[in-house]
Amino acid sequence: MKHRGLAFCAAIGAIFVAVPEAALALPACADLATNPTYGLAGNPQISGLTAALQPTSGSTTPYCRVDFVFSGESGPSAGYLPGQSQHLTIRVGLPPNSVDMTNPIAAGAVPWNSRNRDLGGGGYAGAVGGVTSSTNLGYVGTSTDTGHSGGSGSFALNPDGTLNYGLIEDFASDGVHEQHVWGVQLAQTYYGAAPVRKYWMGCSTGGRQGHEQAQHFPRDFDGILAGANAFNWDRFITAELWPAVVMNQWVGAPIASAKLNAVTNAAILACDAQDAIPGDGIIQDPRACTYSAKSFLCSAYGGPSSDPNCLDPREASALNQIWDGPRDAQGNRVWYDLERGASLTGLAGTNPFSIANDHFKYWIHQDPSFDWHTVTYVSFVTDMLTSIAKFNDVIGTDDDLNAFRAAGGKMITYHGLADTLIPPRGTYHYYNTVAQGNYQDTQTFYRFFPYPGNGHCAGVGAPASAGVGAPLIDGEALFSALVNWVENGVAPDYIVATQTTPPSVAGRTRKICMYPNVQVYNGSGSTETQASFHCEVRNADDLSGTLTIGPQYETSTKANTDTGPD
Repeated sequence: MKHRGLAFCAAIGAIFVAVPEAALALPACADLATNPTYGLAGNPQISGLTAALQPTSGSTTPYCRVDFVFSGESGPSAGYLPGQSQHLTIRVGLPPNSVDMTNPIAAGAVPWNSRNRDLGGGGYAGAVGGVTSSTNLGYVGTSTDTGHSGGSGSFALNPDGTLNYGLIEDFASDGVHEQHVWGVQLAQTYYGAAPVRKYWMGCSTGGRQGHEQAQHFPRDFDGILAGANAFNWDRFITAELWPAVVMNQWVGAPIASAKLNAVTNAAILACDAQDAIPGDGIIQDPRACTYSAKSFLCSAYGGPSSDPNCLDPREASALNQIWDGPRDAQGNRVWYDLERGASLTGLAGTNPFSIANDHFKYWIHQDPSFDWHTVTYVSFVTDMLTSIAKFNDVIGTDDDLNAFRAAGGKMITYHGLADTLIPPRGTYHYYNTVAQGNYQDTQTFYRFFPYPGNGHCAGVGAPASAGVGAPLIDGEALFSALVNWVENGVAPDYIVATQTTPPSVAGRTRKICMYPNVQVYNGSGSTETQASFHCEVRNADDLSGTLTIGPQYETSTKANTDTGPD
Protein backbone atom coordinates (compact mmCIF):
# COMPACT_ATOMS: atom_id res chain seq x y z
CA MET A 1 0.00 0.00 0.00
CA LYS A 2 1.37 3.37 -0.96
CA HIS A 3 2.31 5.69 1.90
CA ARG A 4 -0.26 8.47 1.99
CA GLY A 5 1.50 10.82 4.39
CA LEU A 6 2.26 13.70 2.03
CA ALA A 7 -1.25 13.74 0.59
CA PHE A 8 -2.65 13.59 4.11
CA CYS A 9 -0.41 16.52 5.08
CA ALA A 10 -1.98 18.62 2.33
CA ALA A 11 -5.52 17.63 3.23
CA ILE A 12 -5.36 18.06 6.98
CA GLY A 13 -5.31 21.85 6.91
CA ALA A 14 -8.91 21.85 5.73
CA ILE A 15 -10.26 20.73 9.12
CA PHE A 16 -9.69 24.06 10.84
CA VAL A 17 -12.09 26.95 10.89
CA ALA A 18 -10.43 30.00 9.36
CA VAL A 19 -10.52 32.63 12.09
CA PRO A 20 -8.97 36.09 11.74
CA GLU A 21 -6.76 36.03 14.81
CA ALA A 22 -6.65 39.80 15.20
CA ALA A 23 -10.44 39.83 15.62
CA LEU A 24 -10.43 37.44 18.62
CA ALA A 25 -9.52 38.00 22.22
CA LEU A 26 -7.29 35.31 23.67
CA PRO A 27 -9.38 32.49 25.12
CA ALA A 28 -9.26 31.15 28.64
CA CYS A 29 -8.41 27.46 28.69
CA ALA A 30 -12.02 26.42 29.33
CA ASP A 31 -13.18 28.45 26.31
CA LEU A 32 -11.42 26.03 23.99
CA ALA A 33 -13.97 23.36 24.96
CA THR A 34 -17.09 25.55 24.97
CA ASN A 35 -16.75 28.30 22.39
CA PRO A 36 -17.03 27.11 18.74
CA THR A 37 -15.20 30.24 17.60
CA TYR A 38 -11.94 28.56 18.52
CA GLY A 39 -12.37 25.59 16.16
CA LEU A 40 -12.86 22.67 18.58
CA ALA A 41 -16.31 22.93 20.18
CA GLY A 42 -19.00 22.15 17.64
CA ASN A 43 -16.55 20.66 15.14
CA PRO A 44 -18.26 17.51 13.76
CA GLN A 45 -14.90 15.74 13.61
CA ILE A 46 -14.19 16.33 17.32
CA SER A 47 -15.61 14.32 20.23
CA GLY A 48 -14.77 13.75 23.89
CA LEU A 49 -13.51 17.31 24.15
CA THR A 50 -12.27 18.64 27.48
CA ALA A 51 -10.10 21.65 28.27
CA ALA A 52 -9.12 22.66 31.78
CA LEU A 53 -6.28 24.23 33.69
CA GLN A 54 -4.30 21.63 35.58
CA PRO A 55 -3.12 22.71 39.04
CA THR A 56 0.32 22.37 40.52
CA SER A 57 0.96 18.72 41.35
CA GLY A 58 4.30 17.62 42.71
CA SER A 59 6.90 18.81 40.21
CA THR A 60 4.26 19.66 37.60
CA THR A 61 3.50 23.32 37.05
CA PRO A 62 0.02 24.50 35.98
CA TYR A 63 -0.92 24.18 32.33
CA CYS A 64 -3.99 24.02 30.08
CA ARG A 65 -4.74 20.41 29.09
CA VAL A 66 -6.89 19.85 26.01
CA ASP A 67 -8.04 16.28 25.27
CA PHE A 68 -10.19 15.18 22.35
CA VAL A 69 -10.80 12.51 19.73
CA PHE A 70 -10.37 13.53 16.11
CA SER A 71 -12.27 11.51 13.49
CA GLY A 72 -10.96 12.00 9.99
CA GLU A 73 -10.68 9.62 7.06
CA SER A 74 -13.11 6.71 6.77
CA GLY A 75 -14.04 3.71 4.67
CA PRO A 76 -12.20 1.40 2.27
CA SER A 77 -10.49 4.20 0.35
CA ALA A 78 -8.64 5.08 3.57
CA GLY A 79 -7.79 1.46 4.38
CA TYR A 80 -10.65 0.70 6.77
CA LEU A 81 -13.59 -1.67 6.49
CA PRO A 82 -16.92 -0.08 5.45
CA GLY A 83 -18.22 2.02 8.32
CA GLN A 84 -14.83 2.22 10.04
CA SER A 85 -13.02 5.54 10.40
CA GLN A 86 -10.05 7.21 11.97
CA HIS A 87 -10.32 7.97 15.69
CA LEU A 88 -7.20 9.61 17.09
CA THR A 89 -7.07 10.59 20.74
CA ILE A 90 -4.88 13.66 21.10
CA ARG A 91 -3.63 15.65 24.06
CA VAL A 92 -2.27 19.17 23.79
CA GLY A 93 -0.67 20.76 26.85
CA LEU A 94 -0.43 24.56 26.77
CA PRO A 95 1.49 26.65 29.30
CA PRO A 96 -1.09 29.23 30.47
CA ASN A 97 -1.55 32.32 28.33
CA SER A 98 -1.87 35.88 29.68
CA VAL A 99 -5.59 35.36 30.35
CA ASP A 100 -5.17 32.20 32.40
CA MET A 101 -2.04 33.46 34.17
CA THR A 102 -4.41 35.69 36.18
CA ASN A 103 -6.25 32.60 37.45
CA PRO A 104 -5.14 31.53 40.95
CA ILE A 105 -4.82 27.92 39.76
CA ALA A 106 -2.08 29.04 37.37
CA ALA A 107 0.07 30.73 39.97
CA GLY A 108 3.68 29.68 39.47
CA ALA A 109 3.08 28.47 35.92
CA VAL A 110 5.93 28.57 33.44
CA PRO A 111 5.02 30.93 30.58
CA TRP A 112 5.06 29.77 26.96
CA ASN A 113 8.50 30.10 25.41
CA SER A 114 7.01 30.47 21.90
CA ARG A 115 8.02 26.91 21.04
CA ASN A 116 6.30 23.54 20.66
CA ARG A 117 7.77 20.17 21.61
CA ASP A 118 5.79 17.14 20.47
CA LEU A 119 6.41 13.89 22.36
CA GLY A 120 6.66 10.37 20.96
CA GLY A 121 5.17 7.11 22.13
CA GLY A 122 6.50 3.62 22.86
CA GLY A 123 5.76 0.10 21.66
CA TYR A 124 2.46 -0.06 19.81
CA ALA A 125 1.42 3.18 21.55
CA GLY A 126 -2.32 2.76 22.28
CA ALA A 127 -2.55 5.40 25.01
CA VAL A 128 -2.08 9.15 25.26
CA GLY A 129 1.07 10.04 27.15
CA GLY A 130 1.74 12.84 29.58
CA VAL A 131 2.89 16.19 28.24
CA THR A 132 4.24 17.83 31.40
CA SER A 133 7.87 17.15 30.50
CA SER A 134 7.30 19.78 27.80
CA THR A 135 4.90 22.17 29.57
CA ASN A 136 7.11 22.31 32.67
CA LEU A 137 9.81 23.84 30.46
CA GLY A 138 7.48 26.30 28.75
CA TYR A 139 6.87 24.29 25.58
CA VAL A 140 3.50 23.37 24.15
CA GLY A 141 3.50 19.57 24.47
CA THR A 142 1.47 17.04 22.51
CA SER A 143 0.80 13.31 22.55
CA THR A 144 -1.46 10.77 20.83
CA ASP A 145 -2.60 7.15 21.09
CA THR A 146 -2.02 6.89 17.29
CA GLY A 147 -5.58 5.74 16.69
CA HIS A 148 -6.11 2.64 18.80
CA SER A 149 -6.43 1.66 22.44
CA GLY A 150 -4.19 -0.76 24.32
CA GLY A 151 -0.63 -1.94 23.85
CA SER A 152 -1.35 -4.96 21.67
CA GLY A 153 -0.62 -5.16 17.95
CA SER A 154 -4.02 -6.75 17.32
CA PHE A 155 -5.43 -3.45 16.04
CA ALA A 156 -3.78 -4.19 12.68
CA LEU A 157 -6.16 -7.10 11.98
CA ASN A 158 -9.81 -6.66 11.05
CA PRO A 159 -12.42 -9.15 12.34
CA ASP A 160 -12.62 -10.65 8.86
CA GLY A 161 -8.89 -11.44 8.86
CA THR A 162 -7.84 -8.62 6.53
CA LEU A 163 -5.29 -6.01 7.48
CA ASN A 164 -6.63 -2.69 8.71
CA TYR A 165 -4.33 -0.43 6.75
CA GLY A 166 -6.18 2.62 8.02
CA LEU A 167 -5.18 1.89 11.60
CA ILE A 168 -1.71 0.80 10.50
CA GLU A 169 -1.24 4.14 8.72
CA ASP A 170 -2.55 6.01 11.77
CA PHE A 171 -0.02 4.20 13.96
CA ALA A 172 2.82 4.51 11.46
CA SER A 173 2.46 8.13 10.45
CA ASP A 174 -0.85 9.95 10.40
CA GLY A 175 -1.46 9.94 14.15
CA VAL A 176 1.75 11.75 15.07
CA HIS A 177 1.39 14.17 12.18
CA GLU A 178 -2.14 15.00 13.35
CA GLN A 179 -0.80 15.47 16.86
CA HIS A 180 1.71 17.97 15.50
CA VAL A 181 -0.81 19.91 13.39
CA TRP A 182 -3.23 20.32 16.29
CA GLY A 183 -0.44 21.46 18.61
CA VAL A 184 0.55 24.20 16.18
CA GLN A 185 -3.08 25.24 15.61
CA LEU A 186 -3.94 25.42 19.31
CA ALA A 187 -0.78 27.40 20.06
CA GLN A 188 -1.87 29.92 17.43
CA THR A 189 -5.38 30.04 18.91
CA TYR A 190 -4.43 30.16 22.58
CA TYR A 191 -1.54 32.62 22.34
CA GLY A 192 -2.50 34.54 19.21
CA ALA A 193 0.86 33.70 17.65
CA ALA A 194 2.40 30.75 15.86
CA PRO A 195 5.33 28.93 17.50
CA VAL A 196 8.68 30.31 16.39
CA ARG A 197 10.32 26.88 16.68
CA LYS A 198 8.90 23.35 16.50
CA TYR A 199 10.63 20.31 17.97
CA TRP A 200 10.11 16.57 18.28
CA MET A 201 11.40 14.40 21.13
CA GLY A 202 10.93 10.63 21.28
CA CYS A 203 12.64 7.32 21.94
CA SER A 204 12.02 3.77 20.68
CA THR A 205 8.71 4.02 18.78
CA GLY A 206 9.14 7.75 19.38
CA GLY A 207 12.51 7.58 17.63
CA ARG A 208 10.90 5.91 14.64
CA GLN A 209 8.13 8.52 14.69
CA GLY A 210 10.71 11.31 14.63
CA HIS A 211 12.41 9.82 11.58
CA GLU A 212 9.05 9.16 9.94
CA GLN A 213 8.14 12.82 10.17
CA ALA A 214 11.55 13.96 8.93
CA GLN A 215 11.17 11.63 5.95
CA HIS A 216 7.54 12.40 5.06
CA PHE A 217 6.69 15.75 6.66
CA PRO A 218 10.09 17.41 6.26
CA ARG A 219 8.96 20.99 6.91
CA ASP A 220 7.12 20.29 10.16
CA PHE A 221 10.07 20.49 12.54
CA ASP A 222 13.11 22.67 13.06
CA GLY A 223 14.73 20.04 15.27
CA ILE A 224 14.16 16.34 15.99
CA LEU A 225 15.62 14.27 18.84
CA ALA A 226 15.11 10.58 18.08
CA GLY A 227 16.61 7.74 20.11
CA ALA A 228 16.77 3.92 20.20
CA ASN A 229 15.02 4.04 16.87
CA ALA A 230 12.31 1.53 16.04
CA PHE A 231 12.75 2.25 12.34
CA ASN A 232 13.27 -0.65 9.95
CA TRP A 233 10.08 -1.77 11.71
CA ASP A 234 9.28 -4.49 9.18
CA ARG A 235 12.64 -6.17 9.87
CA PHE A 236 13.71 -5.38 13.43
CA ILE A 237 10.32 -6.28 14.96
CA THR A 238 10.56 -9.63 13.18
CA ALA A 239 14.11 -10.07 14.48
CA GLU A 240 12.96 -9.49 18.06
CA LEU A 241 11.47 -13.00 17.98
CA TRP A 242 14.79 -14.53 16.89
CA PRO A 243 16.10 -15.24 20.43
CA ALA A 244 12.94 -17.19 21.33
CA VAL A 245 13.06 -19.10 18.03
CA VAL A 246 16.72 -20.02 18.52
CA MET A 247 16.21 -21.27 22.07
CA ASN A 248 13.18 -23.29 20.98
CA GLN A 249 15.11 -24.82 18.07
CA TRP A 250 18.32 -25.55 19.97
CA VAL A 251 17.24 -26.17 23.55
CA GLY A 252 13.50 -26.78 23.36
CA ALA A 253 12.85 -24.36 26.20
CA PRO A 254 13.98 -20.96 27.52
CA ILE A 255 17.44 -20.75 29.04
CA ALA A 256 17.35 -19.86 32.75
CA SER A 257 17.71 -16.16 33.53
CA ALA A 258 20.59 -16.84 35.92
CA LYS A 259 22.53 -18.40 33.06
CA LEU A 260 21.68 -15.56 30.68
CA ASN A 261 22.93 -13.01 33.20
CA ALA A 262 26.07 -14.99 34.01
CA VAL A 263 27.16 -15.34 30.37
CA THR A 264 26.43 -11.65 29.74
CA ASN A 265 28.66 -10.74 32.67
CA ALA A 266 31.36 -13.04 31.29
CA ALA A 267 31.17 -11.30 27.90
CA ILE A 268 31.50 -7.88 29.56
CA LEU A 269 34.54 -9.05 31.51
CA ALA A 270 36.15 -10.48 28.39
CA CYS A 271 35.56 -7.46 26.12
CA ASP A 272 35.98 -4.64 28.62
CA ALA A 273 39.73 -4.63 28.06
CA GLN A 274 39.39 -3.94 24.34
CA ASP A 275 39.35 -0.19 24.99
CA ALA A 276 41.83 1.98 26.86
CA ILE A 277 39.81 1.84 30.08
CA PRO A 278 40.01 -1.75 31.35
CA GLY A 279 38.12 -2.54 34.51
CA ASP A 280 35.30 -0.02 34.11
CA GLY A 281 32.79 -2.74 33.19
CA ILE A 282 31.80 -1.03 29.93
CA ILE A 283 32.24 -2.37 26.40
CA GLN A 284 32.92 0.75 24.36
CA ASP A 285 31.95 -0.84 21.03
CA PRO A 286 30.18 -4.20 21.32
CA ARG A 287 30.41 -4.68 17.56
CA ALA A 288 34.10 -5.46 18.06
CA CYS A 289 33.38 -8.02 20.80
CA THR A 290 33.52 -11.57 19.47
CA TYR A 291 33.24 -13.40 22.78
CA SER A 292 31.93 -16.94 22.32
CA ALA A 293 29.46 -18.47 24.72
CA LYS A 294 31.50 -21.66 24.38
CA SER A 295 34.06 -19.94 26.60
CA PHE A 296 31.40 -20.28 29.30
CA LEU A 297 30.84 -23.98 28.68
CA CYS A 298 30.74 -26.08 31.84
CA SER A 299 33.80 -28.15 32.67
CA ALA A 300 31.53 -31.20 32.80
CA TYR A 301 31.17 -30.81 29.01
CA GLY A 302 34.86 -30.20 28.43
CA GLY A 303 34.60 -26.44 28.77
CA PRO A 304 36.63 -24.04 30.88
CA SER A 305 33.94 -22.80 33.29
CA SER A 306 33.22 -23.92 36.83
CA ASP A 307 30.62 -21.19 37.35
CA PRO A 308 27.42 -22.69 38.82
CA ASN A 309 25.48 -20.99 36.00
CA CYS A 310 27.73 -22.24 33.19
CA LEU A 311 26.25 -23.52 29.94
CA ASP A 312 25.71 -26.86 28.32
CA PRO A 313 26.66 -27.24 24.63
CA ARG A 314 23.21 -26.56 23.25
CA GLU A 315 22.77 -23.45 25.38
CA ALA A 316 26.16 -22.13 24.28
CA SER A 317 25.33 -22.72 20.62
CA ALA A 318 21.97 -21.01 21.02
CA LEU A 319 23.48 -17.93 22.64
CA ASN A 320 26.12 -17.59 19.94
CA GLN A 321 23.39 -17.73 17.34
CA ILE A 322 21.31 -15.13 19.20
CA TRP A 323 24.27 -12.72 19.37
CA ASP A 324 25.08 -13.33 15.73
CA GLY A 325 21.54 -12.49 14.62
CA PRO A 326 19.30 -14.16 12.06
CA ARG A 327 20.85 -15.61 8.92
CA ASP A 328 19.42 -17.48 5.97
CA ALA A 329 20.17 -21.08 5.01
CA GLN A 330 23.27 -19.96 3.10
CA GLY A 331 24.69 -18.17 6.15
CA ASN A 332 23.92 -14.64 4.94
CA ARG A 333 22.91 -12.11 7.58
CA VAL A 334 19.31 -10.89 7.29
CA TRP A 335 19.19 -8.61 10.33
CA TYR A 336 20.90 -7.82 13.64
CA ASP A 337 20.16 -8.88 17.18
CA LEU A 338 21.28 -8.26 20.76
CA GLU A 339 24.85 -7.23 21.42
CA ARG A 340 27.19 -8.98 23.80
CA GLY A 341 26.95 -7.10 27.08
CA ALA A 342 23.23 -6.33 26.80
CA SER A 343 20.87 -8.10 29.16
CA LEU A 344 19.31 -11.08 27.37
CA THR A 345 16.25 -11.45 29.57
CA GLY A 346 14.11 -8.95 27.63
CA LEU A 347 14.08 -10.83 24.33
CA ALA A 348 15.42 -14.23 25.44
CA GLY A 349 13.43 -14.51 28.67
CA THR A 350 10.79 -17.02 29.69
CA ASN A 351 8.31 -15.71 27.12
CA PRO A 352 8.96 -14.09 23.74
CA PHE A 353 8.67 -10.32 23.55
CA SER A 354 4.97 -9.56 23.18
CA ILE A 355 5.38 -6.90 20.47
CA ALA A 356 7.29 -9.33 18.25
CA ASN A 357 4.85 -12.15 18.96
CA ASP A 358 1.94 -9.88 18.01
CA HIS A 359 3.71 -8.91 14.79
CA PHE A 360 3.88 -12.56 13.75
CA LYS A 361 0.29 -13.25 14.78
CA TYR A 362 -1.64 -10.25 13.57
CA TRP A 363 0.59 -8.58 10.98
CA ILE A 364 2.53 -11.34 9.19
CA HIS A 365 0.27 -14.40 9.47
CA GLN A 366 -3.01 -12.53 10.10
CA ASP A 367 -4.01 -15.31 12.47
CA PRO A 368 -4.67 -14.63 16.19
CA SER A 369 -4.13 -18.32 16.95
CA PHE A 370 -0.69 -18.48 15.34
CA ASP A 371 1.83 -20.25 17.59
CA TRP A 372 5.36 -18.86 17.45
CA HIS A 373 6.72 -22.29 18.46
CA THR A 374 6.08 -23.40 14.86
CA VAL A 375 8.66 -20.93 13.51
CA THR A 376 11.80 -22.63 12.18
CA TYR A 377 15.03 -21.08 10.89
CA VAL A 378 13.77 -21.45 7.33
CA SER A 379 10.28 -20.13 7.99
CA PHE A 380 11.70 -17.23 9.99
CA VAL A 381 13.42 -15.87 6.89
CA THR A 382 10.25 -16.43 4.86
CA ASP A 383 8.28 -14.55 7.50
CA MET A 384 10.73 -11.65 7.37
CA LEU A 385 10.34 -11.46 3.59
CA THR A 386 6.57 -11.43 4.07
CA SER A 387 6.86 -8.64 6.63
CA ILE A 388 8.98 -6.57 4.25
CA ALA A 389 6.56 -7.09 1.36
CA LYS A 390 3.53 -6.11 3.45
CA PHE A 391 4.87 -3.33 5.62
CA ASN A 392 8.09 -1.77 4.37
CA ASP A 393 6.26 0.90 2.40
CA VAL A 394 3.94 1.86 5.24
CA ILE A 395 6.20 1.56 8.30
CA GLY A 396 9.74 0.64 7.22
CA THR A 397 10.74 4.26 8.01
CA ASP A 398 13.98 3.82 6.05
CA ASP A 399 13.61 6.55 3.43
CA ASP A 400 16.11 9.34 2.88
CA LEU A 401 16.30 12.69 4.67
CA ASN A 402 17.01 14.87 1.64
CA ALA A 403 13.85 16.98 1.91
CA PHE A 404 14.31 17.44 5.67
CA ARG A 405 17.85 18.64 5.07
CA ALA A 406 16.73 20.98 2.28
CA ALA A 407 14.12 22.47 4.62
CA GLY A 408 16.88 23.37 7.11
CA GLY A 409 16.01 20.76 9.74
CA LYS A 410 18.48 19.43 12.30
CA MET A 411 18.31 15.98 13.89
CA ILE A 412 20.17 14.21 16.67
CA THR A 413 19.82 10.47 17.04
CA TYR A 414 21.27 8.25 19.78
CA HIS A 415 21.27 4.61 20.80
CA GLY A 416 22.40 2.69 23.87
CA LEU A 417 24.93 0.09 22.77
CA ALA A 418 23.61 -2.40 25.34
CA ASP A 419 20.00 -1.90 24.25
CA THR A 420 17.92 -4.82 25.50
CA LEU A 421 15.14 -4.52 22.89
CA ILE A 422 16.25 -2.76 19.69
CA PRO A 423 19.59 -3.76 18.15
CA PRO A 424 21.76 -0.62 17.89
CA ARG A 425 23.30 -1.86 14.65
CA GLY A 426 20.02 -0.91 12.97
CA THR A 427 20.75 2.73 13.79
CA TYR A 428 24.36 2.38 12.62
CA HIS A 429 23.09 0.88 9.40
CA TYR A 430 20.51 3.58 8.72
CA TYR A 431 22.96 6.36 9.53
CA ASN A 432 25.59 4.84 7.25
CA THR A 433 22.97 4.53 4.50
CA VAL A 434 22.12 8.23 4.83
CA ALA A 435 25.77 9.29 4.95
CA GLN A 436 26.91 7.17 1.98
CA GLY A 437 30.45 7.60 3.25
CA ASN A 438 30.28 11.40 3.44
CA TYR A 439 30.11 11.84 7.20
CA GLN A 440 31.24 15.43 7.47
CA ASP A 441 28.54 16.49 5.03
CA THR A 442 25.85 14.48 6.84
CA GLN A 443 26.90 15.90 10.20
CA THR A 444 25.87 19.37 9.02
CA PHE A 445 22.24 18.36 9.70
CA TYR A 446 22.17 14.85 11.25
CA ARG A 447 24.37 13.55 14.09
CA PHE A 448 24.46 10.16 15.81
CA PHE A 449 25.65 9.54 19.39
CA PRO A 450 26.21 5.88 20.44
CA TYR A 451 26.11 5.42 24.26
CA PRO A 452 28.36 2.57 25.53
CA GLY A 453 26.85 0.42 28.26
CA ASN A 454 23.38 1.96 28.00
CA GLY A 455 20.17 0.02 27.60
CA HIS A 456 16.89 0.92 25.97
CA CYS A 457 16.27 4.67 25.92
CA ALA A 458 17.54 5.72 29.38
CA GLY A 459 17.70 2.24 30.86
CA VAL A 460 20.60 0.20 32.21
CA GLY A 461 21.67 -2.37 29.65
CA ALA A 462 23.64 -4.92 31.65
CA PRO A 463 22.26 -7.29 34.30
CA ALA A 464 22.33 -5.85 37.81
CA SER A 465 24.72 -8.64 38.77
CA ALA A 466 27.32 -7.20 36.40
CA GLY A 467 28.00 -4.28 38.72
CA VAL A 468 28.17 -1.98 35.71
CA GLY A 469 27.72 1.76 36.09
CA ALA A 470 27.69 3.35 32.66
CA PRO A 471 27.20 7.11 32.32
CA LEU A 472 23.57 7.27 31.28
CA ILE A 473 21.60 8.78 28.44
CA ASP A 474 20.09 12.11 29.50
CA GLY A 475 17.32 13.03 27.10
CA GLU A 476 17.07 16.62 28.27
CA ALA A 477 20.82 17.15 27.86
CA LEU A 478 20.55 15.87 24.31
CA PHE A 479 17.54 18.05 23.68
CA SER A 480 19.35 21.12 25.00
CA ALA A 481 22.19 20.36 22.58
CA LEU A 482 19.65 20.12 19.76
CA VAL A 483 18.09 23.49 20.64
CA ASN A 484 21.53 25.09 20.83
CA TRP A 485 22.30 23.71 17.39
CA VAL A 486 19.00 24.85 15.84
CA GLU A 487 18.86 28.28 17.44
CA ASN A 488 22.51 29.24 17.91
CA GLY A 489 24.26 27.21 15.24
CA VAL A 490 26.38 25.32 17.79
CA ALA A 491 26.54 21.73 16.58
CA PRO A 492 27.47 19.22 19.34
CA ASP A 493 30.60 17.15 18.74
CA TYR A 494 30.07 15.24 21.99
CA ILE A 495 27.68 14.96 24.91
CA VAL A 496 28.85 14.65 28.51
CA ALA A 497 27.13 11.71 30.19
CA THR A 498 27.09 11.17 33.94
CA GLN A 499 26.69 8.05 36.05
CA THR A 500 24.29 9.08 38.78
CA THR A 501 23.55 5.87 40.66
CA PRO A 502 25.35 2.77 41.94
CA PRO A 503 26.50 0.12 41.28
CA SER A 504 29.98 1.19 40.23
CA VAL A 505 31.21 4.77 40.33
CA ALA A 506 28.48 7.33 40.95
CA GLY A 507 29.53 10.61 39.39
CA ARG A 508 31.61 9.03 36.65
CA THR A 509 31.49 11.17 33.51
CA ARG A 510 32.42 10.32 29.94
CA LYS A 511 32.33 11.98 26.55
CA ILE A 512 29.80 10.46 24.17
CA CYS A 513 31.36 11.21 20.83
CA MET A 514 29.57 11.88 17.59
CA TYR A 515 29.79 8.84 15.31
CA PRO A 516 32.07 7.84 13.67
CA ASN A 517 34.46 9.62 16.07
CA VAL A 518 35.61 7.70 19.14
CA GLN A 519 36.49 8.54 22.72
CA VAL A 520 40.24 8.32 23.39
CA TYR A 521 42.03 8.56 26.75
CA ASN A 522 44.42 11.50 26.92
CA GLY A 523 47.06 9.36 28.64
CA SER A 524 46.83 11.04 32.02
CA GLY A 525 44.21 12.02 34.54
CA SER A 526 41.40 10.07 36.19
CA THR A 527 39.45 7.77 33.92
CA GLU A 528 36.38 8.68 35.97
CA THR A 529 36.13 12.16 34.47
CA GLN A 530 35.34 13.15 30.90
CA ALA A 531 38.08 15.81 30.95
CA SER A 532 40.63 12.99 30.65
CA PHE A 533 39.30 12.02 27.22
CA HIS A 534 38.96 13.57 23.79
CA CYS A 535 36.97 12.64 20.71
CA GLU A 536 39.19 11.51 17.88
CA VAL A 537 38.04 11.77 14.29
CA ARG A 538 37.73 8.33 12.72
CA ASN A 539 36.43 6.95 9.48
CA ALA A 540 33.36 4.75 9.73
CA ASP A 541 33.93 1.01 9.81
CA ASP A 542 31.99 -2.00 8.66
CA LEU A 543 31.57 -3.60 12.07
CA SER A 544 27.79 -3.56 11.78
CA GLY A 545 27.95 -6.29 9.15
CA THR A 546 26.26 -6.43 5.78
CA LEU A 547 22.76 -7.58 5.00
CA THR A 548 21.14 -9.54 2.20
CA ILE A 549 17.44 -9.00 2.75
CA GLY A 550 15.12 -6.08 2.25
CA PRO A 551 15.39 -2.86 0.28
CA GLN A 552 18.60 -0.92 -0.19
CA TYR A 553 20.91 -3.57 1.23
CA GLU A 554 24.23 -4.70 -0.11
CA THR A 555 25.37 -8.26 -0.73
CA SER A 556 27.19 -10.00 2.08
CA THR A 557 29.75 -12.72 2.08
CA LYS A 558 28.87 -15.76 4.09
CA ALA A 559 29.93 -15.81 7.71
CA ASN A 560 30.95 -18.81 9.74
CA THR A 561 27.97 -19.91 11.80
CA ASP A 562 27.65 -22.23 14.74
CA THR A 563 26.28 -25.43 13.25
CA GLY A 564 25.82 -27.33 16.47
CA PRO A 565 27.11 -28.26 19.89
CA ASP A 566 30.64 -29.57 20.01
